[in-house]
Amino acid sequence: MKIYLAILFIFSCLTVSAQESYFYLNWDVNVPMTNKDWIGNSSTRGAKAGYRHFIGDERKFAAGVDFNWSYYQEYKPTETFQNPGGAITTDYFNEIFQIGLVVSGQYHFPVGNREHFFPYAGLGLGANRNDYSVLYNIYQDQESKWGFLARPEAGILIRIGTRRKLGAMAAVHYDYSTAGSVNYDYNNFSNVGFQLGVMLMQW
Repeated sequence: MKIYLAILFIFSCLTVSAQESYFYLNWDVNVPMTNKDWIGNSSTRGAKAGYRHFIGDERKFAAGVDFNWSYYQEYKPTETFQNPGGAITTDYFNEIFQIGLVVSGQYHFPVGNREHFFPYAGLGLGANRNDYSVLYNIYQDQESKWGFLARPEAGILIRIGTRRKLGAMAAVHYDYSTAGSVNYDYNNFSNVGFQLGVMLMQW
């Protein structure tokens, strides 16, 4: 929890001190695209926070950083697990917890007078960690993996009133991560996500 608060504090300080920029905080819903037999459920427990600074007076190009987290969980019916000390028969949960940090660049397409609507397409590159867990009875197996993360994204920024600093943001993204797990049959991990939230603008 402390790391999330620290990141939000840093983003807030950047936004206050920089002009031609914005900070956002979004709810992030994700659908796994890899090894759906292990976890196929969508995740509604996720969030993204980010900071962008516009390059140039026309506000066409922006660059910044994004931090994200998401949590997947799926219940599995009773199964027998063999191990060197014997066997365990129980139901269980498969879980994946993700965190990621990327550097992002965006191109904003002109719409009307460029005062209220800012559609964009962008790409983020960075790293992420996946924690793969199996929870059964009082036991837990877990493996953590770091990997490269690539995230193409498209969305729109909506300014609420010409003079107001508050706005809304909606976007879709595709995440590809090399943070796989051989033990849980993941060569990599990918997901499609939809995010919706608010932004604080400095222009």
